Amino acid sequence: MEGIHLSSASYLLLAALAVLLLGLVVDRLRKRRKGGKGPSKAPGPEPWPVLGSLHLLGGYEVPYQAFDRLNKTYGPVVSIKLGQVQCLVLSSLEHIREVLITKGDQFDGRPGFVRYHQLFDGDKQNSLAFSDWSEKHKMRREMLRDHTFPRAFTDRFHLLDSLLNDELHSLCGQLAAGVTNVKPALLQSVANVFLSYFCNAKFAQDDVGFVKMVRNFDEIFYEVNQGYAADFMPWLMPLHAGNLRKMRKWSVEIRKFMVERIIQKRLESWTQGKEAADYVDVLVEHVNSKGKNGPEMDFNTAMFALEDIVGGHSAIANLIVKIIGFVAQNPHVQKRIQEEADSIAPNRSVSLTDRSQMPYTEATVLEAIRHISSPIVPHVANQTSDVAGYTVEKDTLIFLNNYTLNMSPELWAEPEKFAPERFISAEGKLTKPEHFLPFGGGRRSCMGYKLTQFISFVVLATLVQQFDIAPVQTCKVPLGNLALPYDTMQFLFSPRQ
Repeated sequence: MEGIHLSSASYLLLAALAVLLLGLVVDRLRKRRKGGKGPSKAPGPEPWPVLGSLHLLGGYEVPYQAFDRLNKTYGPVVSIKLGQVQCLVLSSLEHIREVLITKGDQFDGRPGFVRYHQLFDGDKQNSLAFSDWSEKHKMRREMLRDHTFPRAFTDRFHLLDSLLNDELHSLCGQLAAGVTNVKPALLQSVANVFLSYFCNAKFAQDDVGFVKMVRNFDEIFYEVNQGYAADFMPWLMPLHAGNLRKMRKWSVEIRKFMVERIIQKRLESWTQGKEAADYVDVLVEHVNSKGKNGPEMDFNTAMFALEDIVGGHSAIANLIVKIIGFVAQNPHVQKRIQEEADSIAPNRSVSLTDRSQMPYTEATVLEAIRHISSPIVPHVANQTSDVAGYTVEKDTLIFLNNYTLNMSPELWAEPEKFAPERFISAEGKLTKPEHFLPFGGGRRSCMGYKLTQFISFVVLATLVQQFDIAPVQTCKVPLGNLALPYDTMQFLFSPRQ
């Protein structure tokens, strides 16, 4: 009898627990529904213990295709927990613009991943791209603006054009001599453009320190663009201790080069009241300016600002390699660029001033960017707010689903097809639909997007004007982010007759 009594009690207890659990589930579902007396949580998958919903991101050629699947299942606003991090995935232009522009001041934070802190001397706030919004961050952006957004036909615009012409002359010489592994040569060329433009410094291709600095920047760029489960489950970070040590080593070596070979001489030769000739002069001026609370900017902050912008050369060089990949695999696109270049500059090299007259070449750059679908750096809510009527708790990480915006059949005809003409209007002018947002928008938009467009255009136009380009072997351009391994796709560059 005693055994039967205990068994009955157990069944009663289980029944009570089941009723309680059912009530909690119903209550949770009711709270997640939009509407009611106030904003509710957006719909999304139920998280697993520990993993959250990280398992849903695996098994895709491009990890961000998982967000496209979530969009189809739950709608354009999806709540998802990845490891220990509460996230929101936005897949519609309306809601992305709400975060970027309408409520930009409420969603201007950046993820606090351990890797980001490690990369910037233990504090991600030292970074331009990965720091949260602050007055210091705003000041750094304003200091850069005149340099990263050179107005057409100004002195800076012509300087950039001249630097590109010089570096491309050298690069084309290497390619004509039989170089097929274009990425290392291209990295050095774009790095010298950046160093000349921002720092009034240029280095030889056989300068050991320069070559090492360029390689270090590219290795860091590759690592930062890799997705780590440890970003969302920090207790896994010891598994990446080796990678973190390597990144710290690369960062230290970059700092040593930048101080010894560039900025130290400027600090020593600085005189008050001297007109700034480049970005380094602007930084040195801020470091040496004395306010009531000391310098406007300390030396460490200035160095991170300089390294941040100079490091942008790696992103652009990786992008251009991928653009070359698309062009090499689409001979009809290459032929049309050649025809456009030959008509505009039949007896000279293409220059930056030709950009407005070569819409198809510019459209090819945009179409490559669309296909690559490099993700926009996630935002973080700096306060509890709402999106599309759903509550968004403070510190929620927000993914702006660039993949769906770039590859949705509802937004693009035959999205898998490489077709630059989709960016050309009926009048033959370059046109960009409003749902094409590769560089973000609002107060956290990419500071380097104009330089990216300028440099990519001139390099592509020049190489295709001077060479017929073919892949050494059949390969597919990797999608999902800009970063490529140091040894990557190779091409045959045959000088045009």
